[in-house]
Amino acid sequence: GIRRAADFVAQCGAQLSGIVTLNYDLLVEYGLGSKGFNYGCPGEVLKGRGPYPVSQWRNPVTLTGRLPLAKLHGSISWDFRGRYTDGRRGLTGKALIVAPTPDKHPPLAFKDQWDLSQQILERASRILVFGFAFNEYDEAVLVHFREAGRYVKEVAIVDVSSRTEAARRLWPQAEIQWFRPPTGSGELRDWLRTAR
Repeated sequence: GIRRAADFVAQCGAQLSGIVTLNYDLLVEYGLGSKGFNYGCPGEVLKGRGPYPVSQWRNPVTLTGRLPLAKLHGSISWDFRGRYTDGRRGLTGKALIVAPTPDKHPPLAFKDQWDLSQQILERASRILVFGFAFNEYDEAVLVHFREAGRYVKEVAIVDVSSRTEAARRLWPQAEIQWFRPPTGSGELRDWLRTAR
């Protein structure tokens, strides 16, 4: 999964200006590596060790990538004391996440991530959406996407079933296309290459 995530981001190329996710897992982080992304603050030092036991005090893991990654529902690698190099907070049940329940609202602890997402979406003219069902109970996220993405001109949705009507309610001004997985399809590659 990590290699596929990294390959997919590489396929998107230079036109990728940010990632907004609702997932708590570390797939994107591990796929990009610490030199490939940041949580809105390039140069942020993560807690915990890197690949070697003495790495934290000698060579701390620092997020130096140019690509902003906004995690609206938190991460299994975060808690109230900071952001870590691994997902142990998820294993201990102390992760800083928004649980999958109806009527979710972002806690104050995620304000920086929602602000970062807003910046990413406000600058975007094209959005690629996958793994998002546009569920009505995600009202806070839907409102956020609609308001922050008001300048979006094109939306590509990768899903097993069409979500174009739900997307049209969020971005009525946008041209919306739907692609079936796998994400490596020729049609999607063509869409990714045709930046306007």
